[in-house]
Amino acid sequence: MAIAAIIYISISALLVISAGIFFVKAIQSLMKQKPISKQQPDQVMFLQPTVNDPASDSFAIYSQREEIIAMLERQFASSPSSDS
Repeated sequence: MAIAAIIYISISALLVISAGIFFVKAIQSLMKQKPISKQQPDQVMFLQPTVNDPASDSFAIYSQREEIIAMLERQFASSPSSDS
């Protein structure tokens, strides 16, 4: 019984230590990344304008959004539903 308790405590301590090391490394990797503020605010994931003309920028983003919406509608229309 005492051996099982010692094994349990040692494994628990190792798990806590490894979680702490993982957390510290994750924080360090986040600190090394570039700040988000340097990116252009109008670039949202892959919805980037392809033309430098400001009048056509909004149209390009709008058409890309329409394509994405149509793609998602096709995907959800073809997927089996749990409602029926």
